Amino acid sequence: MDINQKENERLWYLLARKMANEITAAENKELITLLQANPDALYAQEVLSQQWHDGYKKFSSKDADDAFNKHQLRMQKAINGDTVPEYENNTRENLQRKGRIILWRYVFVAAACILVALIWFKWNNQLKPPAKVEDLQQLVTQYGSKSQLILPDGTKVWLNGGSTLDYPKQFSGLLREVTLEGEAFFDVTENKLQPFLVHTKTFTVKVLGTAFNIRAYNDEDSASASLIRGSVEVELNARKNNKVLLRPNEKLVVSALSAIAEPGETAANTGVTPSVVEVKKSLVTTDRFNTVAETAWVDNKLVFKNKSFEQIALVLEKWFAVEIDFKNENRKKLNLSGTFDGENLDEILKAFMETGASTFSYKKDTTGAIIIY
Repeated sequence: MDINQKENERLWYLLARKMANEITAAENKELITLLQANPDALYAQEVLSQQWHDGYKKFSSKDADDAFNKHQLRMQKAINGDTVPEYENNTRENLQRKGRIILWRYVFVAAACILVALIWFKWNNQLKPPAKVEDLQQLVTQYGSKSQLILPDGTKVWLNGGSTLDYPKQFSGLLREVTLEGEAFFDVTENKLQPFLVHTKTFTVKVLGTAFNIRAYNDEDSASASLIRGSVEVELNARKNNKVLLRPNEKLVVSALSAIAEPGETAANTGVTPSVVEVKKSLVTTDRFNTVAETAWVDNKLVFKNKSFEQIALVLEKWFAVEIDFKNENRKKLNLSGTFDGENLDEILKAFMETGASTFSYKKDTTGAIIIY
């Protein structure tokens, strides 16, 4: 478990004393207890101690005395222009020399401890393992509603109806990672040293700082990523070596995978027909008012441009928290267009009916579900 600041300072003080070979038996026992309570510090101590001792073997106490003595002689010669006699063991000058050597040793140990503390701080904050399950938080948005959230790094998130976002209480380590099921718009705070990753059922989006929309519902047969500004890298879960770079106003649509066969497997020996991974890259859709269809929902608008009625029904179900059933399968294939800002479900359906390009009717059953004929 994590230790508090006071214990952390005590740990590095004792570690410094151990490296200087001045630690007492009681202090060494206390150090062992602190290291056992923090495995990361124990590992760092083992690595750094090994490097310390390897370096220390090259320069013994006698080596340090000789080097300091030679330095003193050179300084004296430079000042007086003559030679300096050897020091006697019990002279005042010799005691002062030894005192200075001891002082420099402590300065060296203190500097090394500062270096160790800095390395530990970086290690503890950048190489910390991903957040544990108990450290994760979850935001769930019900059908018919939307949510807004600011993540610990300042990233802004808009969550559409029927969506779930898992995120840590604090971003630590080398990456900022969240998991999305559903639809969300991200305005990511830039941090080139700590990329931002969004994991979905179909792909992972990697960014440094940008704005983009992801739609990846489990009940839909496709998932999409639409970039508004900046740049993102999309890695397909089914093809780890297949990465797609998106530029502003580009959109990537990937077919959802219902079953994936391992290499060498076929429908004949598994009984399962693997889905085909279909990847399409195109520009985002805009209406006559230059409203981006993929992100219009953030502003409480709905924009459809040549969308099939079946695709539109999926959006309307989540937007209005209602079930829509087709009694006539041919109605699913109708291509419809329209921009709506605040209209209710009846007004949207009637607008589609009045376009002249569609021929259908609808009614509500006793449960409130919409039946399309």
